[in-house]
Amino acid sequence: MSVTKSHHNLDVVHHGIVLISDENSTSRSSRLLLSKDELCIQVNDDGTAEPEEAKDILMENATRQVVIVKKPDSGFGLSIKGGSENAQNMPIVISKIFKGLPADECGELFIGDAIVEVNGISIEGQSHDEVVNMLKSSGDQVTLGVRHFTHMTPFLKPAQSLQPDSTLDQLFDGRSTRSNKAQSESRFSDSKWQQHIDGREKKWKTLTSLPLAMAYVTRYLWGTDNIRSNSFEVRAVDGRSSGIVHCEDTSALEQWIAHISKHILSLNHKSIKMSNKYLHQSEQISYIGWVNEYLNDDDQEELKIRWQPRFLILKGSDVCFFDVPPLNSEDLNKCVYLYKCYDVAVKQVPNTSPRRDKRDNCFLIETPIQIPNHYLSFESPSGFELFEQAYYRTVYNTVSQMQSRTFACNFEERPSGIVFDIKQGISLYDIPTKSYIWQYRFRDLQAVADDGKLCVQLSFTDDRSLNSDKIEVKDIECEDVVTVVFNLHSFVLAKIVSTDPDYLKSNRYVGNAED
Repeated sequence: MSVTKSHHNLDVVHHGIVLISDENSTSRSSRLLLSKDELCIQVNDDGTAEPEEAKDILMENATRQVVIVKKPDSGFGLSIKGGSENAQNMPIVISKIFKGLPADECGELFIGDAIVEVNGISIEGQSHDEVVNMLKSSGDQVTLGVRHFTHMTPFLKPAQSLQPDSTLDQLFDGRSTRSNKAQSESRFSDSKWQQHIDGREKKWKTLTSLPLAMAYVTRYLWGTDNIRSNSFEVRAVDGRSSGIVHCEDTSALEQWIAHISKHILSLNHKSIKMSNKYLHQSEQISYIGWVNEYLNDDDQEELKIRWQPRFLILKGSDVCFFDVPPLNSEDLNKCVYLYKCYDVAVKQVPNTSPRRDKRDNCFLIETPIQIPNHYLSFESPSGFELFEQAYYRTVYNTVSQMQSRTFACNFEERPSGIVFDIKQGISLYDIPTKSYIWQYRFRDLQAVADDGKLCVQLSFTDDRSLNSDKIEVKDIECEDVVTVVFNLHSFVLAKIVSTDPDYLKSNRYVGNAED
């Protein structure tokens, strides 16, 4: 059941009763409350939860000794974050546990566990690199002293975000009331919600609230191309998960996804506006959002997943890939991949064409270095459309500011420079004579072909040509042939947009992966 209703005191825009399950398929009836900036999960307040919090404190203070034994040709299978850096003493926290590897198979380690000892040696005051070296030098077996903290999420923002380890375990934990006291004090719990069922009054308590800014909603099973039936999952920027939310029918599912996605987009737009106040005009952000990337075979073998969420940002002239959203200006410089928008090509993979698996809304970001070429997928067609239009607008703004680019080349065995100029078009500069030997408008360009290595062929319409078809073909040799071709496409696009501002509205797909 899902209902759209206004509750002015809580600013709820949508609410409903759902089933929420964890990765072990354990399900529990819950209520979702959606506001403009949070998704709140509530459970029935039956009064059975233990009132004291003493056991939580004891559990957090207790040190567990966990022995991990390496497999041949593998590591321990975990990643850590934290440490003493720049006068900040952060706990060393387990941020990733890789499926199928020793840390996962031992069954005694969890995302959020803090490591306090390595082989009986305290790591208090140690830096991240020092602890990594201790683990590496441990040989094939290591004994970790770990403690469980229920409030470690703030330390995991750079690492746990969007990993397939749901923090919703607390939904099925008798201690959930105590461990979520902080969340229960949120604005959603200012007054308890009540519902009359079978003549009885049913009370709800807030279990957790997920911020929607830069959150991620998906219908896919984690890391796969298998779509869930009438269910979805929301992952917050800090890595917390809603669990798998099961709706009663397709209509309710579509309503929830539409409402949540709408507010995520609205909050992301506000984040962009706030960030741009502190960024130079040439570094303005035009797009932020989640996309999934198809992993290569090596990644699949280790992680046993095929798709990895990436946070994509268009900033100034840059296309930036992040594992997790950057939360400050320093994080903006820590992207996984960085490309200039005019040095890459965006090509849609039509749903009717062969794809790598069953995921829809796929596209390629091709790079001059060939590897990596990024095979990506959005959750919906509208997601791709938003990114595509932002990308083409970014290319137009960047090329308009840049005006021209020149690439060294050889033409008819003479050292030359191929020049792309937003005003003058395409021309060839002969270095020995220091003069331009031919020039064409962008509109004269009929075809571009290249061998991906050294040669590019440009075909122009030329009324002065002696050829019967009035086509002049120019063969050029250059070292960065793919970069040259991608830049040419960017200049052509910018020129089209400059002469026809409505082009982006009427021609969504400039590139096609079948071309």
